[in-house]
Amino acid sequence: MVECSEPKLKEVLKTYRPSQLDEQLLTACPFYEQDSKELTSAYRLIHEIAKSRILVKLQMRLNEVSIVSELPLEFGRVDGAAGNRIALKNNNDDIILFIEIKTGSIKFVQPAIYTLQTKKKTLVAELKTGDVFVVDIELAEVIVEELITHLKEKDILRQLNKKIPGSECRYCGAECEFRRKVKANGSPLKSLPNILNNIDVIVDKIAAEISKELNTRFCQAAEAA
Repeated sequence: MVECSEPKLKEVLKTYRPSQLDEQLLTACPFYEQDSKELTSAYRLIHEIAKSRILVKLQMRLNEVSIVSELPLEFGRVDGAAGNRIALKNNNDDIILFIEIKTGSIKFVQPAIYTLQTKKKTLVAELKTGDVFVVDIELAEVIVEELITHLKEKDILRQLNKKIPGSECRYCGAECEFRRKVKANGSPLKSLPNILNNIDVIVDKIAAEISKELNTRFCQAAEAA
């Protein structure tokens, strides 16, 4: 990321957590506010089940690396990481890549921020579909640049008192004439069987990406020798 954007991102992270920024990029209205109503703990439970199953299966599969859960970063906390066999102690040199697990809506800004902080790839596993997306440094730069520009332009519109009502009004927590009530989507447990069915698929894809990264490092080391 160009150096002039790094201070801008740090300023943004004084106001928002990395997990909140995808929603900011997805919404057009400058007055949009995240709804503060408390969600059922079932969503968190499903996420923790999926995370623990994936990380355990990865460690069983990949004897040559160490798998770590809930690794703290400068801003935020990543779901998992794969690193050298020597114990990971938040040493960036030990890390091969990061893993973010999504049992609900997919996010790309959050992992992009993690990647830019550490200059390591982040794999985003979408349990509902079984897809695994790779956020590398180049892609992370593009995403974060767009975020910063979007927030800047929304701030200008906010100062001009320009609202942009739309479908996002259903999920907005701001007191506004355009606010709508959204009906609950039923029990979150309905998605659990599909999520569990995709765990092995996710593990296969993440393991393949880790192996690919290890092979790249081996080839680079061989060329340098």
